[in-house]
Amino acid sequence: MKNIRLFMFAACTLFLAACGRQTVKIMTPPDASNRVLFGAEQLQATLDRAGYQVMMQQGDTTFSDPEIKTILLTEVNDTTLKKEGFHITTTGNLTRVSGRDGSGVIYGCRELIDRVNDSDGRLNFPEELKDGPEMVLRGACVGLQKMTYLPGHGVYEYPYTPESFPWFYDKEQWIKYLDMLVANRMNSLYLWNGHPFASLVKLEDYPFALEVDEETFKKNEEMFSFLTEEADKRGIFVIQMFYNIILSKPFAEHYGLKTQDRNRPITPLIADYTRKSIAAFIEKYPNVGLLVCLGEAMCTVEDDVEWFTKTIIPGVKDGLQALGRTDEPPLLLRAHDTDCKLVMDAALPLYKNLYTMHKYNGESLTTYEPRGPWSKIHTDLSSLGSIHIS
Repeated sequence: MKNIRLFMFAACTLFLAACGRQTVKIMTPPDASNRVLFGAEQLQATLDRAGYQVMMQQGDTTFSDPEIKTILLTEVNDTTLKKEGFHITTTGNLTRVSGRDGSGVIYGCRELIDRVNDSDGRLNFPEELKDGPEMVLRGACVGLQKMTYLPGHGVYEYPYTPESFPWFYDKEQWIKYLDMLVANRMNSLYLWNGHPFASLVKLEDYPFALEVDEETFKKNEEMFSFLTEEADKRGIFVIQMFYNIILSKPFAEHYGLKTQDRNRPITPLIADYTRKSIAAFIEKYPNVGLLVCLGEAMCTVEDDVEWFTKTIIPGVKDGLQALGRTDEPPLLLRAHDTDCKLVMDAALPLYKNLYTMHKYNGESLTTYEPRGPWSKIHTDLSSLGSIHIS
């Protein structure tokens, strides 16, 4: 009996405390996208921590109670806003967050979140603010590679396994990492690996090419699906990097080939395997793109052009066709050991969502001076008609 009285007292205390908190209503349309709903959830969590009583309402977005602080989240077809841009207006007790797209709503919510956190929990919202990212792709790189070679493998060859990358299978840590990217307004995550496809997809024509056991493959399917879906609702593309031309170890052994050859010619078999690997990857996982390193393994620059335009781009298009999609995922060409201009001149008529990329790190600075020749690479690549990433 004593325990029951204590429980009732505690419940009443919590109820009265809640009643004493200011109420904030967050409203979203009935057809709100996953990104709008994610922005609302992030804003709700921040307001909860700041001590507000938060009401969530999806459906009717009519502002009907001027006594309650209300935040309305919507996507709008406002061409004055940049892609991923937002417009915040506050009139009385109503704050509208209008995004050019779902990502714009997320970034508008992040603006409100930052203002709550920076003002000791006060609802210090702007009367009017338009903003949006200046850089089209903003992201971080995570290496699925190691500092030592795996037994029986060469450089860059690291199948996705719990033994090599136990952290890759930690969903809770990925959620924290993705939320960190969103908080920093990043919209891309780059996974760096030599030949990832044989860890992530099965090919009907080459079932023996799979590089991991069945149990690990199922874990990889689950993890990559989880990662890409969670990234998608945060407005983040998962961009998988790979080198050319690397073959899976089982595929190479089946045909009596090497996994890598620095002077490897393009053959119909290798091109078919790679094209089908890319198509299966694009078809299977949502919100993914590719970062392609043509250099080092190709014989000539002409081979680079052929490989990019006749194997890689067709593979992406095959995957999109299988999905019935026409929107092109980002395809990044790494400007390492290749003639980027020659490749891009041939590729841009075939595919529009193309980017070039050149790294700025110790290796690049030992090859090129920070000014002069090194700087010219970046300025030249930025003038090709696509977007350049440093």
